[in-house]
Amino acid sequence: MQAIPWRGVIEMKKRKGIVWLVVSFLLLSMSLAGCGNNAKKSSGSDNGKVKLVFWSGATKGNKDQVHEEKLIKEYANKNNIDIDYQLFNWDQLKDKIVTSVTANDAPSITWGLGEWYGEFRDMGALADLTSLWNSYEDKDNFYPNVMQALKTDGKLYALPNYIAPRALVYHQDLLTKAGYNAPPKTWDELIKMSKTIKEKTGKYAFGIAGTGERAPQELASFLFQNDLNIADAKGKGKFKNTWQDSPETLKKATEVFQFYKDLKDSGVIDKNSIVGGWEEEDTNFSLGKYAMVNNGSWMQNYEEKNPKEMKDAAVGLPPYHSTPATFLEINTYYIYNKDKKEVKEAIKLAEFLLSKENQQSGRPEGSPRTDMEIDQNNKWAKGFANPQLIKEAKPLPPISMAEITQPMQDAIAMVLQNGDSPKKAAKFLSDKINEALKKQGVYAD
Repeated sequence: MQAIPWRGVIEMKKRKGIVWLVVSFLLLSMSLAGCGNNAKKSSGSDNGKVKLVFWSGATKGNKDQVHEEKLIKEYANKNNIDIDYQLFNWDQLKDKIVTSVTANDAPSITWGLGEWYGEFRDMGALADLTSLWNSYEDKDNFYPNVMQALKTDGKLYALPNYIAPRALVYHQDLLTKAGYNAPPKTWDELIKMSKTIKEKTGKYAFGIAGTGERAPQELASFLFQNDLNIADAKGKGKFKNTWQDSPETLKKATEVFQFYKDLKDSGVIDKNSIVGGWEEEDTNFSLGKYAMVNNGSWMQNYEEKNPKEMKDAAVGLPPYHSTPATFLEINTYYIYNKDKKEVKEAIKLAEFLLSKENQQSGRPEGSPRTDMEIDQNNKWAKGFANPQLIKEAKPLPPISMAEITQPMQDAIAMVLQNGDSPKKAAKFLSDKINEALKKQGVYAD
């Protein structure tokens, strides 16, 4: 439609007031219609069905993703609803979620990391799932430590998608070639074995992610393995990083960063890995370039791509320093604070995906359920569903990690890239964690 010159409208107003009123009415109507076009979409689709938007972080084409998409299509057909199933790279997913929440156009349900829980909760983005979950007949068949990590003040704000306790994944043939019958039990053993492994096999003993989402998770494992927490709960919803409260605790934190330094200086890791992420770590292990990594059950997916190189892969308990422990990644289903009907339908979909039958037919060794039947002849299932591993696994504290994960990466870089002292890195990270807690209003004086 051709635009009306504003000078002409004014002249019309002068000549005929009634014309101005009509034009104003039309312009106002057009403006309101335009606002309606930009309004937040409801959960209904064009054909009258309920519509859910599901954002997944699964890797296209691997068996987990194929299984998930199959189940979602089955559920949609059975329940006569539309589900817009979309895949996103992990590097894009969080930013896309935050942008959509800010624009008041969040999807119905997404994958996510446990590290995002506190941030999304504090944004008011997450729906309160407590009452709906309490009516779920299978609610008592989930690991209590997993469900507790997704609660605040007794209210449930997320559901577990899968759990990934970090185990030691290793190439048995490489260890055997180097003269070892079993993997290391401690950090010191790992470092001592590394020289022989490199000499006998030409491979690096261990792999890490120096940057990206994986790096803070690996650092969390090392902290737990030296009897440290990122932030200690002090009661009444308050937390504090206590590394600098005593010389003994600061020494423990310094030992963690000294371990990073020793990995680099002793040639345990590939120096290129200090600027690499999870893709490089996983790929290099799957190709037999690293003898060992601390990793999750998704590594079994690489066996399909590299069956020859991954044939000897085995799963054991991670080496530790003072305390047997490991990081418990909780991959989540986040359901967003939308209209009640959409939230109800989204949680029903999640409960379907979390049913015993569907978890058993997918990746039971990564299930948050306690009633999975584990195939003891399957090395991946047996290794990652090891009760001792799950018992030793610890989740991150229920705080917003948004302003903490980057300083965790920075502290690693201080030691591995900048050559700073381990003690300096420990103090830096301790200060940054407490600064973040103060900004969140959850710091304990």
